[in-house]
Amino acid sequence: MSDRAAKHTQTPGENDAGESTLSVSAEPSSRKTTIANAESQSPHTGAAGRDAEYDHEDDSYDEEEEEEEEEEEEPALRYKRLGGNIHALFEKDTASTLMASDRFLVLGTHWGHVVIIDFEGNEVKKWRAHSTTVNAVSVDIDNEYVASAGDDGRVVVHGLYNDDIVIVDYNRPVKAVALDPYYSRKTSRRFISGGTSGQLIMYEKKWLGKSDTIMFTSTGPIQTIQWQGLLVAWACDEGVQIYDMARGMRISQVARPEGSPPRADLYICRLYWRDTRTLVVGWANIVQIVTLKERIQAQSQQQQEKQQGADQASGPLLYAEISVLFRTDFIICGLAIFRDHFMVLSYGDHDVVQNMVADDTVPSEIQQQKRARDAQPPELRMINWNIEEVSSDVLTLEGFPLLQPNDYGLAYFTSPRAQNPPALGSPKIDASFEQHSKDAAANASAQEADSWFILSPKQLVSVRSRGLGDHVQWLTERGRYQQALADIEDAYADRGPWAAYRDQIKDTEYREIGQAYAHLLMDEGNTAEAAQVCARVLPRMDTPDAAEAWESWVFAFAEANALNEIAPHIPTEGLHLSNTVYEMVLAFLLTSDISQFRHLVFTWPPTLFNAYSVVLAVEDQLLGKDSPADCMTLKECLALLYDKLNQPAKSLKYHLELFAPEILDRVLRENLFDAIRDKAQLVLRYDDHTLRLDSSSSSNSSGSDGTAEPDAAELLRRRCEAKGVQLLTDNTDAIPCASVVKQLVRDPEHLHVYLHALLTKDPHLGAPFADLQVELYAEYNVERLLHFLRLSTFYSFDKALEICEERGLVPEMVFILGRMGDNHQALMLIIDRLGDVPRAIEFAKEQSDPELWTDLVMYARDKPEFIIGLLELGGTHTNPTTVIRNIPTGLSVPGIRDALTNVLHDYHLQVELCTDCKHVLDGDCEVLSDGLHRLQHQGMGVDGAQLCLICQLPLEEMPKGSRSAMAFWCGHIFHDKCVLHPDVLRKTVLDSSASSSASLAYRSQQHRMVHSPGDQRKMMTQTKLDRTMMIRQFSPTCPVCADDDQKKTRLQQTLLGGWSPRERKDNGTPSQQSVEADEQPQTAERHDLPPIQTLSI
Repeated sequence: MSDRAAKHTQTPGENDAGESTLSVSAEPSSRKTTIANAESQSPHTGAAGRDAEYDHEDDSYDEEEEEEEEEEEEPALRYKRLGGNIHALFEKDTASTLMASDRFLVLGTHWGHVVIIDFEGNEVKKWRAHSTTVNAVSVDIDNEYVASAGDDGRVVVHGLYNDDIVIVDYNRPVKAVALDPYYSRKTSRRFISGGTSGQLIMYEKKWLGKSDTIMFTSTGPIQTIQWQGLLVAWACDEGVQIYDMARGMRISQVARPEGSPPRADLYICRLYWRDTRTLVVGWANIVQIVTLKERIQAQSQQQQEKQQGADQASGPLLYAEISVLFRTDFIICGLAIFRDHFMVLSYGDHDVVQNMVADDTVPSEIQQQKRARDAQPPELRMINWNIEEVSSDVLTLEGFPLLQPNDYGLAYFTSPRAQNPPALGSPKIDASFEQHSKDAAANASAQEADSWFILSPKQLVSVRSRGLGDHVQWLTERGRYQQALADIEDAYADRGPWAAYRDQIKDTEYREIGQAYAHLLMDEGNTAEAAQVCARVLPRMDTPDAAEAWESWVFAFAEANALNEIAPHIPTEGLHLSNTVYEMVLAFLLTSDISQFRHLVFTWPPTLFNAYSVVLAVEDQLLGKDSPADCMTLKECLALLYDKLNQPAKSLKYHLELFAPEILDRVLRENLFDAIRDKAQLVLRYDDHTLRLDSSSSSNSSGSDGTAEPDAAELLRRRCEAKGVQLLTDNTDAIPCASVVKQLVRDPEHLHVYLHALLTKDPHLGAPFADLQVELYAEYNVERLLHFLRLSTFYSFDKALEICEERGLVPEMVFILGRMGDNHQALMLIIDRLGDVPRAIEFAKEQSDPELWTDLVMYARDKPEFIIGLLELGGTHTNPTTVIRNIPTGLSVPGIRDALTNVLHDYHLQVELCTDCKHVLDGDCEVLSDGLHRLQHQGMGVDGAQLCLICQLPLEEMPKGSRSAMAFWCGHIFHDKCVLHPDVLRKTVLDSSASSSASLAYRSQQHRMVHSPGDQRKMMTQTKLDRTMMIRQFSPTCPVCADDDQKKTRLQQTLLGGWSPRERKDNGTPSQQSVEADEQPQTAERHDLPPIQTLSI
């Protein structure tokens, strides 16, 4: 607001009538309502303050303009000018800024006062914080501290419940301030402010004192600041900036949209945090919705782990995105959200917007007077998310012709909501409904969920949504009971726009509305909807009044012959009616609506009616029914009723006839084998039905037409793996096999499936029925008959042979004859009946009977195909020479040349294969031998700290008389004194010293020629090699390995000690001579290898 405007509004006598008048008009395009607000008297006059309500009067559409009358629209808001003693303040001062919390309002004035007022307009607390205009106020989340910023350059933080006061002077006008939401809980005492200096400054307390941190510098003034959680948003000439307090960084900048005024300070930017991720921005005539989203970055696993740790401490990294932007034909003076609508306080119209874009200078006094004559009152508009204006209320505030857009403001808060009550229609609704109704009176003065406060220099107007009571009364007066009931129920379910006002409706009022609506529907003949209304509104508590109400309505529906409508809604839990009511309903439905009868039988507890009486009635009804669908429904009811009567033997019969899903699982789970013992045929029919369903579903899923049927073997496998057959075969102790066979004698196909599954499970279980199985296999599954004949030994050979002869099953007859021992007849049967040469040869191989081969060779001597078969398939069982010699002279055998060629080729192939294998083995032996030879001639690394295995001294510590260490190829290392005999040790020392004179002279010469360490090492190595060669002449052995060899020899002698010398000789056992030679085996075993290495440590 400009200084001139502020001054002008304080001038008395502006209103010629001597009273402050407020007119509000709701303006859809064809609807306008005017509301007048009488002036509230000042408390100084001695009269009590009066609250003015803005009563909306609805006018009908002009019949000349509209041929059809549209549905009357319900008002959405209530307006009320705050009374109390706030008018005394406005007589001397004017308001400049306003903020609403959930407990009070904070008002700043042009004379520098900060005033705390309640929601009725009564002053609670007041102090003068500034010498000039208060530009902004802020409250922390606990409502304990209030901050204010003024044109005097100061920011003042004032404690409401203590004497804490913080004053910071920035020497430049401060236009905006925002307290840390948790200011009272933190010792840092942070707040953020900004103004004409263009700097956004954060003030906080630190260990070393107070500190001011410049968070941002703009080319123009900071207009407004909004702090939400960990995010701070402010507006300046560059646009809207968003800052992440947790990360200490500015995360985004939303630039001013194109077409906005050249000077941002002429029309203050309006900011509104809808939630922690959505910011609504109003720039002059432009609305932006800024959505904050998490930034997704490609990171390595290590970076992701670090980022996760950082996110846990400071939250995700965000960036801003403009999701919605639209322009208006007015100037935005305030923003809020109401029921998924934009609540916009607007100023001016299209002409004002055009002048705003064209002119960016500060208006002169003459221009202001001209605009004052053309000024329009502000409007409160509701815009939906489709950017369509839903409603517009014109507010004729005091002095509006002299006010500018910056003089108005819109403050908003949402009060905490009550705990959600249970939904209507539940068993607990009556108690909860009654309790809510009792609490409604106590909370009548509580604030509604949504409240707005419109600020002008001389007035504060409270705007609230209409309550549920007002809404329901408006609906019932117009006969709209259905909508009234729905809105009440949604409110009590914490749904819809009326949830915050649910305490305004009592349970008795709700039920009266519902029953009145039900009577109206019954009179109209709409019994179905009347029954639904009764189900919603009638009480369900277990009380005599509730039972009486329900029974009276049930008899009312019975008189109307509409029991089928109320039956689904009759209470069955918590509240119980008399048994007569339930049985009357079931009897009515059994003769009129069998499907609904079934539904009630399945859902009602059996304690509500006499189940025996219902069973008798259903069985009588079943005898007279011809419709298959009705019979199936009645059988379902009987199955359920018998279950409720705990008679599983009778219920399982109906369950199996109905092919009830998972009924066999229930038999297993509840151990009902006795009840199913006499129902084997029903069980197998149940399996057939299940397999048909599975086959149909698989065909539909694969997209085939279902014409491809599985073969007999696959079908038999599926039938044997079905649940019913498995149940019968797995529980033969409870369901005897003989009992099942007796039941299935007249159903041979199912009997075959059962006996086959029994054979698969355990062949011994079906032994008594083996002859019957032979006949069943021959009838239904010939392919499996031969397998059964091979597997089973319990059938009669003569009877099986007779069955096979009747059906001409030659392979099976061959097998039976073979098992009976008549191999010759079986072979002749193959030759004469089948003429199958390979089969005859295979049969001869299986029997391993030389006479069969002789018979086969003699039979084949004049039959060319048999001759060729014997040559090609006989293998080692026949001699090709014998076959060829038996061929009669002059017999032409086609293909004999190729057959003989193949025989010779196979022979040569075997010879070549054996030769090549021998070459491969020889090569492998040679390679392994060379590797072993190289391995045994390699050097051996020895650690000086290694211990001698005899004296247990380190090898580098030579005992007295020892000259070097000795290492054997087995890996064991000793001192030479510990291994060599003293005579051998002495000889090797003497021999090495008693070298030939020529060698001695040569070595002396070499010693004289040694001048370098390399030559010295060569001499030492030569000395070691000489001594090693001398020691090898005595063939020493490793003591450790020699001891192991002796132990193995003794063990072998012990194991072979029970054999006689002849047996040991026959079995390749070492003779006594070799055993005696074992006393000195080591020398002979290691004679061909280099035995030792001599090492000098």
